[in-house]
This record gives sequence, structure tokens and C-alpha cells, in this order.
Amino acid sequence: MQTIGDITGSFHLYAVCVTCSRMEQLPTARLIRDLGAETELADIRRRIRCNDCGARTTDIRIVYVGPDRSAAGFHYR
Repeated sequence: MQTIGDITGSFHLYAVCVTCSRMEQLPTARLIRDLGAETELADIRRRIRCNDCGARTTDIRIVYVGPDRSAAGFHYR
């Protein structure tokens, strides 16, 4: 399983609420500080709750942005 520490250099994490369609970038630096770099993405997925509607969501998008962040406009799922 991938950990937060595995992806921080070249990826962003986005939580997507299936209920209200809100998408929010997750603060990976804060997640590492609070949970540790070895926390698996599956564990984060189980903790996500939408700030707008309060629904639990397991939809996390991992977006490649490259080591220099030059690919940040390209989103995939």
C-alpha cells in the first residue's frame, strides 16, 4: 500500500464528495505532521468527511504534478 510519504514529492491528494460533488485538495504536509508519513492512503480514505454536507466519502484522487509542479493542471482519476 502507498503511504502519504510515498506521494508527497510529485502528487497532490484530492478528496471528492460523491454526495455534493465538492472536491478539496488535502493538506499533505499537515496529514504527515498529524498522522505520520507512514500512514497508508487507505487509512486516510476511511477518515474523510465532507466539510460541506458531512457525508463520508472514500473517493480520493491522486494527481500527478511532477517534482517541479509543472504538470499541476493535469487531473486524472
